[in-house]
Amino acid sequence: IKMGMINIIKKLTQAVDYVARLVSIFFVLCVLVFMTSQVFFRYVLNSSLQWSEEASIWAMIWMVFIGSVVVVRKWEHIYIPTMVKMLPIKIRSLVILSTKILVLIFLCILCWYGWGIVTGHSNAFSHNVGVSTAWAKASVPIGCAMMIIVTFGAIVEDLEAIIKRDWTRFEEYGSNDAV
Repeated sequence: IKMGMINIIKKLTQAVDYVARLVSIFFVLCVLVFMTSQVFFRYVLNSSLQWSEEASIWAMIWMVFIGSVVVVRKWEHIYIPTMVKMLPIKIRSLVILSTKILVLIFLCILCWYGWGIVTGHSNAFSHNVGVSTAWAKASVPIGCAMMIIVTFGAIVEDLEAIIKRDWTRFEEYGSNDAV
């Protein structure tokens, strides 16, 4: 892969990360507004909103899948690097790269099946929210597609470091975690 292509992949990854951060903030605010409104209507006005609970759940689902993009971008999800840190640096780099490739394969499978569920016949109309449940289910393939992009970007950056024999990228792996 040429340097120009690597830079394009890095910029695309940064753009996806930026969009994921904004969308995640939006959905956090949605949950806050929906739940606050529900409490106000139920306890102050003595009348509950029918749509707020379901809309909050859908917003939380979207928040999880889009927020996961931000976590995957920096590879900050839960993992235990103890065994990996014991490996020699060259083997460690290959183990880390292999792990990311496996994650990429898993995300592709999840995206594929998620899209099948969204476009399938199992979607119902939600009378509370007023739209199809496909909108909530769409968070899976969309979030996975975004995670595929950032995971592919991480793999490219790892390959670039391995080719350049820049082992510092792999020396720091897991060193920022709480003990």
